[in-house]
Amino acid sequence: MDTASRVVPLLGGYAGTISFAFPHNLPAIMVFAIATVSLLGSWFHDSVHRSVRLPAGVDFLLARLGASPVGFSPRWWAYKHVRLHHRYPGNPEFDPDIQFGRLGRVSSAQGWQPLHLTQHVHMWLLLPFSTLNMLKPAEPRLVRRYNHLPGITITVPGWVFLLDKYVGALVVWLPVFLTQSLRGATATFLVFHLCAGTLVSFVTQVQHNTALSDDSDDYSARWPLCDQVLRTTDVGRRQGVWWWLCGGVNFHIAHHLAPSLTFLELPAVTARLRADLREIGLDLPVHRDMITAVRSHASLVRSLARRPCDNSPHSPGHPAR
Repeated sequence: MDTASRVVPLLGGYAGTISFAFPHNLPAIMVFAIATVSLLGSWFHDSVHRSVRLPAGVDFLLARLGASPVGFSPRWWAYKHVRLHHRYPGNPEFDPDIQFGRLGRVSSAQGWQPLHLTQHVHMWLLLPFSTLNMLKPAEPRLVRRYNHLPGITITVPGWVFLLDKYVGALVVWLPVFLTQSLRGATATFLVFHLCAGTLVSFVTQVQHNTALSDDSDDYSARWPLCDQVLRTTDVGRRQGVWWWLCGGVNFHIAHHLAPSLTFLELPAVTARLRADLREIGLDLPVHRDMITAVRSHASLVRSLARRPCDNSPHSPGHPAR
């Protein structure tokens, strides 16, 4: 039933995207994009973690249904997401989810750049372009870069990752360009990615980069599991609309503590974890709802936009809070 709730609107939106010319296919494009993000956060995400308890063929199909429209490579995400982001959440050297370079600073451990002064404005304008940005052929360069990091070895050639993402994207988007005018197909492609990119950005940013998550730059003073909890946040406590839209990863702390669990198991595990912590007087960092989480992200981005002073809480090398 959960799979159907995501796959049916995805296929229906895709059919409408192809069947109607732009701009009459706008409602279908939106449904297609929203369902794709929902599938990315759920079955694609679990497939990358190898936590899916489905036949291999079904697992492969669901992962490709989510990844192909946006041009994600499941093979690359197994390195990028599982081996880097999950092992080093919030670490500016290893975690690719916070590496925005000169465009954005979301951790006090990241060096400040003059362009960061306006990040509380320009980062919001760039969010919709996140999935389009991932389409660029950056994997060969990133493979060389990450292979120079201690403890990281990527044995797959970079061109394999490019083939892995571009073939799927071509299968999805070639019919659109064959059945519509070049202008209409291009507009359809862009609208889809702007919608999907906005949603993907919100989903990923509120899971780690908010004022509620720990922003210290000390990566050695705590046990690794403590970092997984303190550098991660949950969004909401129930399985509502946002739970479906983000693919269940709003229960993100339990996911980082036990990534082998499926997204369907996370709500119950989170409730048990919260109850156990309350027995010793602790609680999980939880945003009340998505709006609160976005505001918290905005607060963090605004505070880190300012040029850090020596010994300030947001200057690199400042002692951990």
